[in-house]
Amino acid sequence: MPPQVQEESDDDAIQTVEKLALLKALNVFERAPDAVVIGADTVVEVDGTILGKPKNLCDAKEQLCKLLGKWHLVHTSVAVVSLGEIWLKTQTTQVKFRDVPKEVVEYYAQNYSSGKAGSYGLQDFAGVFIERIVGDPYVVIGLPIADLWEYFYKKGWWSSETKRTNDEGWF
Repeated sequence: MPPQVQEESDDDAIQTVEKLALLKALNVFERAPDAVVIGADTVVEVDGTILGKPKNLCDAKEQLCKLLGKWHLVHTSVAVVSLGEIWLKTQTTQVKFRDVPKEVVEYYAQNYSSGKAGSYGLQDFAGVFIERIVGDPYVVIGLPIADLWEYFYKKGWWSSETKRTNDEGWF
């Protein structure tokens, strides 16, 4: 269920992702109060500037060019909201982009940047931009799977006995 939340940045990247992840989860939970809801948000921070999702093609190209040859931070918060409980965790991963030709930036921005914090996604063709990662790559992808699994495991909501009986809607 997509959240109905206006994504706006604060001055602080960590506060931004924590607030948005929580707002997204709470927004969906209000419409599905019997569910366990997961909400997440990711921002890219370079030289103290927050890069969210690009507004248009020009913005996407500008964001990507700001990252070329530089280290930047990717912050992701994940929130779980269920009846009587709210859980929130934030992680940061460092990423270094290599310098690539402008034609690669242009191609990527036109075909992949839309809807992605910092105008890129580690899980697709943007892998060519990445020179080095320090931290959890799933933070860069936007959903730190290990953190969620650990939370659910500690709650007793997952075990090796867990079985899927219906793959419809799984992906």
